[in-house]
Amino acid sequence: MKKMNKIAALLLVVFTTANVMAQELPQPSPAAKVEQRIGLTDVTVVYSRPSVKGREIWGGLEKYDEVWRAGANANTLVTFSDDVKVEGKELEAGTYSFFITPTKGDWKIMFNNVTDGWGTGKYDAKNDMLALTAKPEAGVMKESLSYSFENLSKTTGNLVFAWEKITLTLKIEVDVDKKAWENVDKALAEATGEDKATIYRNAAKHTASTKLRLEEGLKWINESIKIKESWYSYWVKADVQHAAGDNKGAIASVKKAIELGESGAKESGKPFGYKERLEAVIADYK
Repeated sequence: MKKMNKIAALLLVVFTTANVMAQELPQPSPAAKVEQRIGLTDVTVVYSRPSVKGREIWGGLEKYDEVWRAGANANTLVTFSDDVKVEGKELEAGTYSFFITPTKGDWKIMFNNVTDGWGTGKYDAKNDMLALTAKPEAGVMKESLSYSFENLSKTTGNLVFAWEKITLTLKIEVDVDKKAWENVDKALAEATGEDKATIYRNAAKHTASTKLRLEEGLKWINESIKIKESWYSYWVKADVQHAAGDNKGAIASVKKAIELGESGAKESGKPFGYKERLEAVIADYK
């Protein structure tokens, strides 16, 4: 009898859980997520989207001079995979709850380190990791609140908040060069086997494109060639030499690239498609 009661209790739990899961219904303010890579830094916004529905929003539904969750339901969350600057102010990598205080002038913007709240229930200014102001701008009518990313470059991007006829734009800056060099050094430290040839070559290519650490770049490309010789590796070597001001050495490396490329093409029975381009590089170096 006791065994039957336990089985019945277990079945009740299973059926109750299934019913709760089946009870999921559409929400008035549906959940949303927007992601963007700026340089090498990932920025993610997770939020819920309230709609205007004919209501007065600013100074009405959302009172002036009162903290607002910048969305609906649970806290709006903003995540940065690396340290960034927001409107010129530094903010460490991490996930933050995002709050706005609308005013009749510049609006207050807060990134807070308590991220498990509902609405503004857990908001406390002492937990703000960054607080700043931003000027609201008149925009086109936006029925449902939205976050988006605009004006992207290698080092910057704008996070744009828009709802009703108001937009707020926050400029995000990333240190892409620091991140890139960290990636280069990590890859070099972990390189093994034949992969080392490609990793050393890619690292050398980065020195040529940035014109930084060129002495190391030349060592890396020579190491790559030592492991596995190819026409492309000599082209990269030429780029590094040219960036370092050694045009004579760069021309010699391009000629070696052409030689290896034509040799490989002859063996495969296919034409070497980069010969004219490499010859143009020689002319440019001269």
